[in-house]
Amino acid sequence: MLRLALIFVALCLLALKSWAGEIALILADDSPPYREFASSLQKNLKAGWRINYTDNDLRPLDRFPVDLVITAGTEALRKTLGKAQKTPVLATLLPENAYQGIILDARSPPPVSAIYLDQPARRQARLLRLLFPDSQRIGMLVSEQSRAQANAFRQPLTSQRLQLITETVNDEAHILPALETLLPRTDALLALPDPLIYSRNTIKPLLITAYRFRRPVVAFSAALVKAGALAGLYSTPAQIGRQAGEQVSTHGNRLPPPGGPVEFSLSINQSVADAFGLRLPEEADLFQKLLSGGTEQ
Repeated sequence: MLRLALIFVALCLLALKSWAGEIALILADDSPPYREFASSLQKNLKAGWRINYTDNDLRPLDRFPVDLVITAGTEALRKTLGKAQKTPVLATLLPENAYQGIILDARSPPPVSAIYLDQPARRQARLLRLLFPDSQRIGMLVSEQSRAQANAFRQPLTSQRLQLITETVNDEAHILPALETLLPRTDALLALPDPLIYSRNTIKPLLITAYRFRRPVVAFSAALVKAGALAGLYSTPAQIGRQAGEQVSTHGNRLPPPGGPVEFSLSINQSVADAFGLRLPEEADLFQKLLSGGTEQ
């Protein structure tokens, strides 16, 4: 009888050890990028964590208790914070400036962390030096929302012997005038994921204006590269989903501080390079140099 009791206790302890917690996954919408993220997250969860449910809204926690909420997209975090109460939240697939703004506006938010869409400034600075070995001045349009992120680029760019020149935009009507003031003073334009400046309405005229001034654009998404930017450094939903899964598997709901993506992808628009008369290294070579930090000072 004692032996059976000990076996029962051992099995209970084993079950407790192998089961860590449940997650509510809140997606901004049901579009393919968010589904790609959800699939990658599911595949990379270990250590007993599982997704209890996936939805576009957080269910009442008194009836659907979870140990962690993961949001994907800006609106998913905005809708979730007021309902999460004390349940930790990991926000993903949103720019740093959007995350900071939502946290600033929140009243008594729960413990919350994030994996930003924004690429680390040092990585971006290395790419700019590799793409433009003879350039000295990098331009950037900023709004009130993205000014703090822009300032974080100054030291990394300086370490690559590049000067950051910014022009502030207050509303959509002033984007092109600000760009026309900025471009003659720069060698290339670096785009940050600022929704005021880079939206469906503004991307095409921005790229046309940059081309008219013969200034290449380095962007933050594959879509912008396809639209006419020279290059783009970005992380896919699958890559961020993998990072989120590994982070939860390692830390559980005791989340590390917010930060940028670990994995990344690189795209080059060769047609744009040819139009500007630029002879760039092979895309694979550029990617390997970025991985190895080959242009660090």
